[in-house]
Amino acid sequence: MNKLFDSRFIIDGVTEDLTPAQMLGRNRPPLDGEPIVDETVDPAILSYDFDEGKIAAYLKAVKKTQRELQFPFAAQYARACLAGVLTDAIWSAGHFTLPELSVDASWRWREQGIGSMSALYESVRAVSEYADILDIGFSDISCEDGEPEITMRVPQAAGRAIPATLNPDPESWIVYVPFDTEEYRLGGSLLAQALGIKGGACPQVDNPDYLMDCYEVVRELVEDRIAISGITVGAGGLMAALDKMAYKGVGASLDLSDLRRAYPGSDVVRLLFGEVPGVIFQIRDDDFDYLDAEFILQDVMYFPLGHPTKTKQIKLTWSQKPAIGSILESLVR
Repeated sequence: MNKLFDSRFIIDGVTEDLTPAQMLGRNRPPLDGEPIVDETVDPAILSYDFDEGKIAAYLKAVKKTQRELQFPFAAQYARACLAGVLTDAIWSAGHFTLPELSVDASWRWREQGIGSMSALYESVRAVSEYADILDIGFSDISCEDGEPEITMRVPQAAGRAIPATLNPDPESWIVYVPFDTEEYRLGGSLLAQALGIKGGACPQVDNPDYLMDCYEVVRELVEDRIAISGITVGAGGLMAALDKMAYKGVGASLDLSDLRRAYPGSDVVRLLFGEVPGVIFQIRDDDFDYLDAEFILQDVMYFPLGHPTKTKQIKLTWSQKPAIGSILESLVR
């Protein structure tokens, strides 16, 4: 293992009590020698606007972009990696609960100026604290020399119980469930990287308790075959996940109005490309009442977006009106 994981760290003038390896549950003494000294680099404060008429162009840019880890967003990115790999396991065959899973976690890292060593330490701290609340252990950890990258996998994950592509049933529902209560922001996202935007605010991904609530109800839907297809929302956000679900001859017609009203501080582009962990899945129309009861019981938000169509195109609509305006308009009609 790279000696970085067994080194002492001083971050922003504070001597940290634990080495990265110790934070991840490895009971090894720190290496002798001088500690690694670094300071935190915060993301630049930016204000930027996106064009809702360029969603197709943004998606095309995202699909061509390879993720690069940015040091100011390392902690949030690491938590998103952990949330994402655990969520990916939700589609696996068999019977299991979230606390029965473990994670193999790997870091590639080297010193690259001010902020790089701090980013390594903070990414490990973020993952260890998030995993601790989820009661998730690390079955394997490693750190190698190389360009900074974080990768994780769940060794217990088996073959998929349901497909990742849409069933063509036009009466079925496509449902979106965000696994965190965070606002949708684009700092550090694949879209921001594709457009050359460095800085801004990003989703914090810091509500593991809510992820557990979401996980429980969605996992039950998968095991009981109520969900007939499903995919994880991760890099590229909701739009990238929807694009992966569509295929030749099957697309979707979706209404984002309810999602937009639930997050009034986020425009449509942020809702579609903000990388808040979550899932999209599909259910038959006959199971909608059952799904509604399950989510109400768990006090979890969900958004029925629309239905499959006989074209690969993802057609998106949304209302500019607040919820009360839409209700009054429907009553007048």
